[in-house]
Amino acid sequence: MNRRQDRYSRESLTDQNTYRDFKDSKGAAEVDSLHRLYIIIFSAFISFFSVAMPVFTDFGNAVQSQNLYTGFMMVQNHLPYSDIFSTGGFVYYGLISLSYLLGSSFWLTFVQFVAFYFSGIFLYKIVYHMTDKEEVAINTILLFYLANFALGFGGLYPIQLAMPFVLLSLWFLTKYFAGLTRDEGFIVYGLTGALAYLIEPRTLFFWLVSLAVICVYNIKNRRYAHGFYQFLCLLFGGLLVFYTFGYFVLNMQILSSYISQAGTYYFTYFALGKGNILLTILFQLFVLFASGLLMGALTFFDHIKRETDRDDLVKSIVFLSFVFSLIFILLSQSYATYQFLLLLPFGLVLTGLYLDDKYKESLRRRSRRRKQHRRLSRRVFDLFLLGHFYLPCLLFVYGLAQPIVHYISSYSLNQERAQVAEYIRENTEKGSRIYVWDSSAKIYLDADRLSSSQFPLPMINTVKKSNEKALEDELLQNEASYVLVNENAERMPLVLKNNLKKNYKAASLKMSPDFTVYKRK
Repeated sequence: MNRRQDRYSRESLTDQNTYRDFKDSKGAAEVDSLHRLYIIIFSAFISFFSVAMPVFTDFGNAVQSQNLYTGFMMVQNHLPYSDIFSTGGFVYYGLISLSYLLGSSFWLTFVQFVAFYFSGIFLYKIVYHMTDKEEVAINTILLFYLANFALGFGGLYPIQLAMPFVLLSLWFLTKYFAGLTRDEGFIVYGLTGALAYLIEPRTLFFWLVSLAVICVYNIKNRRYAHGFYQFLCLLFGGLLVFYTFGYFVLNMQILSSYISQAGTYYFTYFALGKGNILLTILFQLFVLFASGLLMGALTFFDHIKRETDRDDLVKSIVFLSFVFSLIFILLSQSYATYQFLLLLPFGLVLTGLYLDDKYKESLRRRSRRRKQHRRLSRRVFDLFLLGHFYLPCLLFVYGLAQPIVHYISSYSLNQERAQVAEYIRENTEKGSRIYVWDSSAKIYLDADRLSSSQFPLPMINTVKKSNEKALEDELLQNEASYVLVNENAERMPLVLKNNLKKNYKAASLKMSPDFTVYKRK
């Protein structure tokens, strides 16, 4: 049966559940070869524009550059969670350090390609299974890559590397509730959950929500033995991962700091910035609507009423995970767009359902001939743009323009950073500690020197008062042989300025007018 005949045969099945049974008997939601090629091309394109590429490193923001620095320092036997305050998972920083062991951060582009590829594959399968339309699935995939490119330009965020494990688990649950998998599959479910947590700890909410729904499902259907066996399988899969990487964590003696930073920090303190919370919430809601991630959630209950089927449980998991992830964003007090990446796995599935509903509604309003289905893919995307007043185009331009403007405006500053790094490398020994009061970790990386504080950049993870105080205390101990201050960066507290005047000698380099170099007396 060729593709056109297959599409027409689907249309002849008026009962959606009948078609799903038909599709499941042939194999669950196979990805079309042409669409698979699209996913490969999109993944390669997004991965190429990565801050891991030496030519694009200067496009990175403070978070991206500090993540690179953290992985680089692991190669130098300086550990995250003890020497550097870190909120990403151990596996995440391990992957970055592995790329440096191989000689360059360039190797991370291949890691990102694999992550984007499998994320696209599993997202395609999930949306295709729920909507029965390849065109809706491929349009959702297009939105996935556009969102990663616009909202998370440069990549290298923990959630982007954890996303394939989240979507693989969501695909497993989709098949589980459809009766297409056995209880032993929960071993893989436990493996993927543990790996995702060790890359991006905030994915924990997805597993807590899904476990709660599975428990309710088993209790309601009196599947007690099945539930207990599933729990054992899940526990076995999770322990395989946790025991493996727990050995390294225990051996490095960073367990307590790992738990307090990666394990609990984001779950007890949500703020990422210092913006006015009302203004940041308004900005975040606008971005959510413009990106298309909000409309699917707003219409979710209407969808459930209209489309009652056996996918309702997994759809509920997606919706609840979206809500919990949204809490992180609304309380972040930040205007950073990369935080919306946390919503992508769930928001785009809901968006796919919304697009499917809009298309069905348009069919009911107007009578259409069968041959018009050839233009379905284009009409689906048009419905998405019209439903959001073409704001996704504006958001894409904004997301792309932001790093470009940042790069252009910081071009001369990055040249100064390179010169300052050269000066530090020539005037300090290999094990010397410095501190850079700046919005980029470029000087640390280029000079190959360690920060004297566990907070290498003064604006990352220091919104919390106790962390801000810890940074001040560490700088007041005067362990840095040099302190380099970018006069245009975040304002330095008066107590630290007075300490520099008292214990350091200032030397403004002629080739670096924006930096003041302080050498310890």
